[in-house]
Amino acid sequence: MNRGKLTILHIVESFSGGVFDFISDIVNELPEYDHVIIHGLREDTPHNYTQLIKASEFIEVKNFQREINLIKDFKALIEVISILRRFKARKIVIHLHSSKAGFIGRIASRFLKLYNKVVYTPHGASFLRKDVSSLKRNIYILCEKIAARCGGFVVACSKSEAEEFKKYKINAFYINNGVKNYSKIFMDETKSFNKEKIIVGNSGRIVEQKNPDLFNSIAKEFIGVKEIEFLWIGDGPLKDRLTSPNIRITGWLSRDKAIEYLANDVDIYLSTSLWEGLSLTILQAMSLKKPLVLYKCVGNIDLVSCDQNGFLFTTKDEAVKALKILINDENMRKRFGENSYSLYINEFNDKKMLSQYKKLYKELGGMTT
Repeated sequence: MNRGKLTILHIVESFSGGVFDFISDIVNELPEYDHVIIHGLREDTPHNYTQLIKASEFIEVKNFQREINLIKDFKALIEVISILRRFKARKIVIHLHSSKAGFIGRIASRFLKLYNKVVYTPHGASFLRKDVSSLKRNIYILCEKIAARCGGFVVACSKSEAEEFKKYKINAFYINNGVKNYSKIFMDETKSFNKEKIIVGNSGRIVEQKNPDLFNSIAKEFIGVKEIEFLWIGDGPLKDRLTSPNIRITGWLSRDKAIEYLANDVDIYLSTSLWEGLSLTILQAMSLKKPLVLYKCVGNIDLVSCDQNGFLFTTKDEAVKALKILINDENMRKRFGENSYSLYINEFNDKKMLSQYKKLYKELGGMTT
């Protein structure tokens, strides 16, 4: 580790899925900084994470876990304080990822008087969750308000996520998530428009957030339509809920293999997610010129210009109607796909995101405590 370089301390409990991919992109594409990953482990954390992310150092926080547990959370706080002390004398920026690390990291940074070095990216704020009680959501809101008083900058990954924080009088701005231009890497356009079947696809872990029950009920409306197939790229604990016979599940795939499926198999991207920050898989689909049919939730609403690159829906019937329109109009699918790509190029490409984070890191790294 080069002590003369700015060090970015990434603190993350949810070290898997889209957050893992986001951190991987930031670290691997900004090699001018030393990156240290202070992380938890989940059962779906890639086993070879030290090979996928080119960080200077990985430090595990043994007591990190997703749900609120006062004893474990206090122990995790003590661990994080101890780790941050090691780096306090260096030129650092502390980047907190997701809600648990966002809360513990800001408390620890306040204790060590490092609060003006902190940036917090929620990646889908915990108070947006629809799989918990209203009481628990109110507790999450209270935690966000307490942590916000400890300093740092809330940097949402979409405009709509930032607006949710502002509803609770928490200052926030946003840097849109961005992804690489995968059309230049994976896409075979002749294959995409010369197939016997039209494939409606989704990509991600099969969990409550992604609402597999709704995906399944939509697919059931097309049973018996031989030229329509549904594809879920990924796996997860709720895969047994995808019972419709016209749904195919790929199982766990590497990131590149998943994007290859998305590029060359999927014709229409369908998201039934109940909440998001800003989905990287939808951005990948946009970079691959896919028309979108998305559940109307935070994050998703930033990605669709209705009747331009796709449709938003709130009910099964609305989703089925939108899919039928696209299935029956190949020219519309192509036009919407091109419009998705244009929106991606203008707003959601990785170069724009990286340049904005680089600017932010420089500004915070130049501050003194």
